Amino acid sequence: MRADWGQVLMFSYIFLFIFIAKFIKEKLGIFKSIVIPTSLLAGFLGLLFGPGLLGALSIQIFDTEFNLGLQYDPNFYESILFHFMIIGFVSLTLTERKSKQNRHSIDSGLFIVSTYVLQGILGLLVLYIVSATFKPGIFTGIGLLLPLGFGQGPGLASSVGKSMNEFFPFAQQFGITIATVGFVIGGIIGVTLLNYYIRKYKLTPVKLRDLKSVKSKNVEIKTISEVNFNDNFLVQVVWLGIIFILTFIISNLFYNLLLEFGNIGKSVGGLIIGFSYLFGMFIALIFRGILRKMEEKGHRTDALIDEYMMGNISSFALNIMITASVMSIKINVIKDYWEILLLVAIFGALGTLLYVTLFGRYVFRKNSNHYILTLFGMLTGVAATGLALLRGIDPDLETDTAQNVVVLGSAIAAPFGFPLFVLIAFPGIAYQHPNLKYYDYITFYGLIVYLILLISILVLRVKIYNKRID
Repeated sequence: MRADWGQVLMFSYIFLFIFIAKFIKEKLGIFKSIVIPTSLLAGFLGLLFGPGLLGALSIQIFDTEFNLGLQYDPNFYESILFHFMIIGFVSLTLTERKSKQNRHSIDSGLFIVSTYVLQGILGLLVLYIVSATFKPGIFTGIGLLLPLGFGQGPGLASSVGKSMNEFFPFAQQFGITIATVGFVIGGIIGVTLLNYYIRKYKLTPVKLRDLKSVKSKNVEIKTISEVNFNDNFLVQVVWLGIIFILTFIISNLFYNLLLEFGNIGKSVGGLIIGFSYLFGMFIALIFRGILRKMEEKGHRTDALIDEYMMGNISSFALNIMITASVMSIKINVIKDYWEILLLVAIFGALGTLLYVTLFGRYVFRKNSNHYILTLFGMLTGVAATGLALLRGIDPDLETDTAQNVVVLGSAIAAPFGFPLFVLIAFPGIAYQHPNLKYYDYITFYGLIVYLILLISILVLRVKIYNKRID
């Protein structure tokens, strides 16, 4: 038997569990009433049958021992998680955005980033308390994995967590686990919030289990005459492959350049590798811009990137990423950080819930409930979580909430989130170099100042808008 069958089978397990999860969601009523992405349920199934749970148990039949679960390598799924995150975000970037920004989309972007910053502050506060009580000397920087896990998902939490492993041995696992917990919080608390709003504001309830699971859509795919219609998918994969190679070259180049700056450069360099997907997105934006310029000069380049196919590739990659993230959790190491995980999750969930529900109602005066539900689902789980909650009161997405929050708001949030990504590197520098302890203070107070700034901008925008209406 070929030795490489092992990796092929481990990759195939992802699709097997996605199939089983989809079947369960379709046939078991309880899973139609709670918000849980199919890919997340698939990950939990993989975790259940993995080496840490059922895979660790066996039965003896005559002289042969049989494992009740699978024997796979969680490290393999960590790699899948990292690479498919890049593919997912790059393909999403290559999908053209034709929608125009408006007041609520800008407010959504600012609100999303302000929640990230708040989650970062809460995460650090919890770790400061932990460090001062039962875990003295712990690396407090892992508190910043809260906004990455809750707000950005398992991909970024895993990548940045890996760069923190030298300061906290289980940082990557902590990031992945907190992201998984965020999915659960977004689903369970999100549905509770949805039902509460339906009763309190006498909204027209739409049971999640009653939402139609079968949809039809007319799709028009264009391609240039030199490319066979059936090869158009191959063209999309070729572009992704080229950008993927360039992403590796550029991120590696930056990493090697930073190594010249000693230990500080090494700390920042590890973080740079974790943010490789940002390089990929930047390259994709340049590539898309080049094609647009060529189209303006008369070259037939517009049809070389198909938005429908790219959107499907992005969805495919990100769903694999979510399933792989849960399957990469190592049950045996959770016991070493479960108390910290529990505290961070509780503070993160309560802080996010209060901030989104109270301040969200102030910022979004029109369709407040729609925005609150979408934002809470998105800022603890993924966009699909927010959309599922939104469909509980807006089944056909007739309001502009989904467009303003998920599409435009997320795009606007990206540049505003840059200061947070810069500050994430500082705790590692402070931990590694005691004489640079002030980097810890810069991180914490920098986040507070940035949060005050973002809230002030949002309040000012609301006041200006209300004056125009009056």
